[in-house]
Formats: sequence, structure tokens, C-alpha cells
Amino acid sequence: MDVRTLLAAVLGVGLGLVLVAYPDAVVRAQTVGRLPDDRGGEYGVEAAPTRWRRLVRLAGVLVVAAGLYFAGRVVGVV
Repeated sequence: MDVRTLLAAVLGVGLGLVLVAYPDAVVRAQTVGRLPDDRGGEYGVEAAPTRWRRLVRLAGVLVVAAGLYFAGRVVGVV
């Protein structure tokens, strides 16, 4: 059993699940320190645009798939 491949599988699945479950937090963390483009809107509304959330979720699904692929390599299925 290759420990590095197993670690890549675990980290891939874990990171992918975080990306799928909390896309707003990921977008907010990536845009810290940037000035907002528009100053309009309600006070306290900080929701990320739908397009960015979908993109982060798609990236999470791809990372989970890669982690499952690596897990399959460790087990010997793939």
C-alpha cells in the first residue's frame, strides 16, 4: 500500500466535500482583502454570486472524483 496515494485520496475526498458543502466560505476566503466592485445592496448581505458557488461546487465534485480514483488505485479496483 502506497501511503502517499492513500493520503492523496483522503485529502482529496475531504477537500472536495468541503468545497461542495461550504462554497460561500471558500469564495469569501479567496476574496479577502479585495474591495467590492459595487457598494450597493443591503447591509450585511455578503452572499457570493451563484456563478461562483456553482464553480466551486463543480471543482469540489472533480476533487472528490480524483480522491475516489486515488482510493481505487490503493485498493486495487482501478
